[in-house]
Amino acid sequence: MARKYLPLRGEGKEFRLRLTVGGQRNLKARFGEDTLQTVLLAAGDSERMCALLTEALNWPGSENSLTDGEELYDLLVDWGWQGQERFGALALDLACAGGLMTEAQTRQVKQTLHTAMEEAFSHMEEQVQQEGESGPFPKG
Repeated sequence: MARKYLPLRGEGKEFRLRLTVGGQRNLKARFGEDTLQTVLLAAGDSERMCALLTEALNWPGSENSLTDGEELYDLLVDWGWQGQERFGALALDLACAGGLMTEAQTRQVKQTLHTAMEEAFSHMEEQVQQEGESGPFPKG
C-alpha cells in the first residue's frame, strides 16, 4: 500500500511531507496543546511552523534529503513563498493529509483565513488613509 503524503516541489527538488500520528503526538507533547490547535496557530508562529515542517519531513520512508523544518521554511521563502496565508494553507494541507481534517473542512478554514487576512489588510489601509499625509506621527 502506498503511503499518503503531500508532495512539495520547487526548483527541481521534491519533498514528501506527511504528518503521521507519531508526529502529531510529538507536537502535542512539545506545545502542550491539541495538534490541530498547533496547526491553526502555525501560520503566525514560526516556532510552531518550523516544528510542524520538521515533523512532516521526518517519517519512515519519506526519503527526504532535508529533515529540518527551519531549513525548509527558509528554502520556501527563497522559492518565493510569502505571507501567513500561504504558510497557513500549507499547515492546513498537512493536517488534511495527516487525517486531522477533511478536505471540506480544509477548504472552509482556508477561506476563513483568506477572509481574515483580507479584512486585516483592508483595515490597515483605511487607517493609513484616515491619518492622511502626516502619518501616525505628529509633525513638530
